[in-house]
Amino acid sequence: MDPALASLAGAAGAALVQAMTRDSWDAAKARFSKIFKRHSEDGEPDLALELDMTEHRLRLPADALEPAVAEERQRWAALLAAFLAQHGDAAPELQDFVQDVRQLAVRDSGNVVQQISAGRDSYTAGRDQHVFPRMGDDES
Repeated sequence: MDPALASLAGAAGAALVQAMTRDSWDAAKARFSKIFKRHSEDGEPDLALELDMTEHRLRLPADALEPAVAEERQRWAALLAAFLAQHGDAAPELQDFVQDVRQLAVRDSGNVVQQISAGRDSYTAGRDQHVFPRMGDDES
């Protein structure tokens, strides 16, 4: 296999697995599925089943997640290498997919800052809220 295609398969596998752990996964999944459907032929493995299997594996508890992520990256690199060996014309689209997923990952990794200010006779609540009468309030 061409080393450039093998490198692309590895990068695409890593980008795909990374996208599964981000908020942008639905958009990435739809785009990846379109690329695969456009270039695949009858009799090739069902991509939806493979994606579902990976998604299920990545829902593991945090302590078991890192080995699963590494295994899935390798598995997808192998699947995509086989795909690119058959469909080398999909390489430019897959390269664009990798770049877009990386840009989405940067966007998804930003910090969220929330500022709350409350004036007189107002309240804010996080999780639990308990309301008690204040000392000195008139109960009329």
